[in-house]
Amino acid sequence: MHGPIGLTLREEQADLLRRWIDEYRGSPVRMPHPLDPAAVSRLVAPILENLADALGPPPPARQKAGARAELVGASSHLPASALVPGSTLARDVEKAAALVGAHLASSGATGFDVSALFYALRDVFASTPLGPDERADLAGFADWLNAVACDSFAAARVQAERERWREQLEEGTPVVMAAPELPIAFLVGRPDGVLLDSVLSRLLLLVVRVGARAAVLDAAGLAEPARPELLEALYRFLSHRKISRAVSLVAVGLRPEPERVWRELADDSGTELSFEAHFDRALDRALSLAGYRLIKS
Repeated sequence: MHGPIGLTLREEQADLLRRWIDEYRGSPVRMPHPLDPAAVSRLVAPILENLADALGPPPPARQKAGARAELVGASSHLPASALVPGSTLARDVEKAAALVGAHLASSGATGFDVSALFYALRDVFASTPLGPDERADLAGFADWLNAVACDSFAAARVQAERERWREQLEEGTPVVMAAPELPIAFLVGRPDGVLLDSVLSRLLLLVVRVGARAAVLDAAGLAEPARPELLEALYRFLSHRKISRAVSLVAVGLRPEPERVWRELADDSGTELSFEAHFDRALDRALSLAGYRLIKS
């Protein structure tokens, strides 16, 4: 390889990709599983493309119309040392690496696979027939891309786990009918605003469907009943025209401080909201509001 690095990376991209995949396939770090070389090439090719663009002018098809030749001449080429982590110049390459990490997270790969992929890129750069300084700079930048991809991989895994947790909590939060005209929502866990909106929407649907005059909010299972985003979702529910001044609500299981905050929200929304410490009393009150009488033996 010879000439400006950006130009060389572009001209030798096919060979670099082949060598990269070969190194990755034989990596002792990679978990043993079937490998589709074409799919991996398509996944990682944007890294080399953006790297070539960063160190040299883009190919003619990607240059802006009317650009003058002298603006894309030899003076546009940069050394590998210009690839400073986090810099504007490296941004597109880092984005491409982050996308690779996120994709691998969703495809069932492991962190070992991510590291193996970028260790392989480092080894390819380290064996490229360039000057020792250029090889060292490219290999060091590959290590940085490894960190970027691993961070993206971990973030994607965490987000996927949060989404699974949210889905399970949303579908698993009971919203039931204690009587033909008395719906109850058993709020549990640490729901965010979006999740609580969904649960309370289910409660609202039941209220409207049966024409309920009362409903129960069992908050005993909430980990943080005064969490700001939870309170925002609660206020949206209390302020709904089908709830405010139309339905009597009974909340149960709140400690004194969260109860005070919930009471203020109810006052602001104009909703009748009473509080009970125990579920049996809350149910008795709600049944009475709904026109039922609970007879205890």
